[in-house]
Amino acid sequence: LEAIINNHFEVARYLVQNGACVYHVDGYTGLHHAAKLGSLEIVSMLLETGQVDVNAQDSGGWTPIIWAAEHKHVDVIRALLNRGADINRKLRRGITNRMLRTERIICR
Repeated sequence: LEAIINNHFEVARYLVQNGACVYHVDGYTGLHHAAKLGSLEIVSMLLETGQVDVNAQDSGGWTPIIWAAEHKHVDVIRALLNRGADINRKLRRGITNRMLRTERIICR
């Protein structure tokens, strides 16, 4: 995960292609990190491997698309949607991704 967190695409790709685990014990994945950072290149690479769940929830219930939306990474949002990201998925608090994003827009 360190290569992804530090946005080192070539290193991340090499490690993933050679079996590196992209999941952390708390549910946070390399896809969460890449979406949060806005790294479309790493997001695309991870999605192409099929090793990550586009709707994986971290310990707070956030999915990669929520992290991308929180940081306004439109290209990453599009890539996640094209791979089946669910904007209506319920978070652990019982609200949906769409509701959370709407709440953040209205409250700012």
